[in-house]
Amino acid sequence: MWNRAKLFVAGSMVVSAMLGGCGGSSTGPSPASLTGTWTATKMEFVKAGSPATTADLVAKGATVTLDLRASHDYTLTVKMPGQADELTTGTWSSSADMLSMTVTGFTGERQFAMNLSGNTITLGGADVDFDFNDDGIDEPAKLSMVLTK
Repeated sequence: MWNRAKLFVAGSMVVSAMLGGCGGSSTGPSPASLTGTWTATKMEFVKAGSPATTADLVAKGATVTLDLRASHDYTLTVKMPGQADELTTGTWSSSADMLSMTVTGFTGERQFAMNLSGNTITLGGADVDFDFNDDGIDEPAKLSMVLTK
């Protein structure tokens, strides 16, 4: 399972910058309201074409934190029991209902539909690859996360 998380964190969470990299909209959350350290209560992969096949890393014991800084850079940390921490860094931007992240050193893009309600942010629908059955073969999936500040 750790390899699956590592593959996601290290290589597939790359997103195009929106709104010139500065983010924000009069109808969405301000970038300032998004900055801070967020802790995941859910990090779920859903297999494309087979929505009954899921994997929630938090439910399986992972601790996931996302630190969004005002400078529009971030650090994503995944801690699996018995494994070394996996850190991913990059840049982020936002619009009214999207959060975009670009991983340092990788290409490609991912966009998350975003909903901010109080101290909870829900991110969903990013296209990723994930190894659901630990056979070393990644399969198309959607990623959703729920995080609290």
